[in-house]
Amino acid sequence: MSKTTEKKPRTNHLELARRIIELAQENGLGIGDALSEQQLARTFQVSRTLIRAGLGVLVEQGLADHQAGRGYALLADPTSQALGPVLPQAEEEELVASVLRDRMAGRLGNSTSISEIMRRYEVGRPAAQKALTQLSEDQVVERGPGQSWQFRPLLDNLSALEDSLRYRMVLEPEALLAPGFEIDRARLSLLRDGTEQLLRASIEDFDIGQFRELDISLHEMIATSCSNRFIGDALLHHHRLRRLPNLLPMVSVHRLQEALREHLRIIEHIERGQLEIAADLLRLHLRLSVAQRPQTANRGIPLGFNQR
Repeated sequence: MSKTTEKKPRTNHLELARRIIELAQENGLGIGDALSEQQLARTFQVSRTLIRAGLGVLVEQGLADHQAGRGYALLADPTSQALGPVLPQAEEEELVASVLRDRMAGRLGNSTSISEIMRRYEVGRPAAQKALTQLSEDQVVERGPGQSWQFRPLLDNLSALEDSLRYRMVLEPEALLAPGFEIDRARLSLLRDGTEQLLRASIEDFDIGQFRELDISLHEMIATSCSNRFIGDALLHHHRLRRLPNLLPMVSVHRLQEALREHLRIIEHIERGQLEIAADLLRLHLRLSVAQRPQTANRGIPLGFNQR
């Protein structure tokens, strides 16, 4: 197995970097605006040393600048949908991604163990344990007999993708209709802006990775806005599975553009408080996705993984 010598940021530093970008979005900050260590430490209730590490990740990625005596400032527009992919994988996430890649490509069987992870990826026991813990939290594996860990079903075939859509068809409209549904309008507005921006792109410039992020973000927002904790939790767990690298069906860009237009109609009625109409449109949106019955692309290689 080939190893990379590139140093990866720690998970907590990367998470702070992402939270700083999200806060900048929410506060309407732009290029050149200051990022105060003291204010960020107070907002996130962590030490300034930890904030400095998170800001350091942004500096390394060219998203922020640091000058002695003047502090940190943004170098990129925090509302840009491209910022997510710019941020690197954390050190711990790299091993998790390798395990997922090998499982999706059929190079790992139905179960694994700490010792197999250590041997296959040439890592120590703590790293292997952390990777399996993360995979367990993501509902990719569960404890099996003895020292084994069993892989759970992934979205790695057409049948699983169709089951996922039908599962969501049952729960997501109900999430919208649950009494007390309340959405974060500022975040919904940002999502609408990103959707409209992607729709303006030509077919040649259409970013499928950006579509995927916008798509999952909308459905996650519906789940987090649901007042029924059981429906919301079930959907959030499922969307966490959708966020894992998976085999996306080969769908035409025209269909993806139409899906974005469907998203905008759903968002419009949510903003108007017309939740029954939004639920009907959401149900139709998911039914149309099921009806496509596409062929899977790149079988064995999840989207976003480099082929090696």
